[in-house]
Amino acid sequence: KTTREKSGNATEIVIRNHLLRRNLNLSMNSNVTIQGSKIKNDLLLLKNGVTPNQKIFTSDNVKMVIEIKNNSAGGKTMENGKREDPNKVLRVKFNELEATTNVRNFAVIVLSETLLPPRTPYKWRFKEEVIGKENCKVFTLVARQLYPPGGLYIKSSIVEMLQNEQMKKTGEFQKLINYLQNL
Repeated sequence: KTTREKSGNATEIVIRNHLLRRNLNLSMNSNVTIQGSKIKNDLLLLKNGVTPNQKIFTSDNVKMVIEIKNNSAGGKTMENGKREDPNKVLRVKFNELEATTNVRNFAVIVLSETLLPPRTPYKWRFKEEVIGKENCKVFTLVARQLYPPGGLYIKSSIVEMLQNEQMKKTGEFQKLINYLQNL
């Protein structure tokens, strides 16, 4: 692979492509790890000069661990019948990464989430205060009213939602860029 080839799921590739246009040094492979941990990560913000096309990075080469989500969803059902909170799952993951690798900065990028009225915000959405880590930021790039039939991968559904103002940019993409560039 060249240093510009990318792998991962569609959401991860789209986000990586947009961030690369801002001259950020990002890991180019999916499921990358940091030496000392077996936890697989979506994306790593790397220090300048670090070769991005590796599968394993040393902690002193990593500025931030970035988790990328298409949208949030309730976690698996536990033995007591309740659903696992994805925010708490991320907190456990980030706490373990911080303890084993000494990387201290984290971000969650959510492509789109149900946030617009008349519906209430989605119960399981990612929120900084629920993740509960001072050094973790959440960026939701698109707010929408509903989850369209057939999902978010059908272009005609997206176009219709935009025309009906059921989907809007949140303005958090520029905040994300500023945050990553100033880390």
